[in-house]
Amino acid sequence: MADFQKAHAFTEKWEGGLCDHPNDPGGITNFGVSLRWLRSLGYDLGDIDGDGDIDADDVRALTPDDAARLFRQKFWEPYGLSQLSQAVATAYYDAAVNTGPAQAARFAQRACNSLLGSGLAVDGCMGKMTRQALIDGASRQLVGRMLQEREQFYVNLAASKPSLACFLKGWRNRVDDLRSYLGLC
Repeated sequence: MADFQKAHAFTEKWEGGLCDHPNDPGGITNFGVSLRWLRSLGYDLGDIDGDGDIDADDVRALTPDDAARLFRQKFWEPYGLSQLSQAVATAYYDAAVNTGPAQAARFAQRACNSLLGSGLAVDGCMGKMTRQALIDGASRQLVGRMLQEREQFYVNLAASKPSLACFLKGWRNRVDDLRSYLGLC
């Protein structure tokens, strides 16, 4: 059974403090929480400073604990990641935080299909079949393949959206660091 804190320790390292890069489509970001994503959560979760709106001040008001709480609620618990091995859950969770849960599911589905012949629909949904394939096929090779899928996604994204190419080196460094963190190197 995977532990959220172990997975989040890695993600938190890479989702540092306040950043407002002009090429980031999410807008101002703090501890990995972008303004765009915060707004998508609605007022109950997104109005961090309690002033009745969701704006850059809410992003600035975030604490590391706020980010961890939101990530756990939105990227860990709904996908049953605690049911997975620690390595699979950590790779999936970090991808969900960085690229969104649909992309994380696609990385996992492609990896399962490639290595295990799972026949999963690559639909971006963490359903029962995808979760079971990740449980049954948990291995160093599966996690490695998930990370390869993720890295290829970044390369394709940078090629298709040149304004994001400035992030490619950092994305690749993050995947390489995750390989080390999970003992895959």
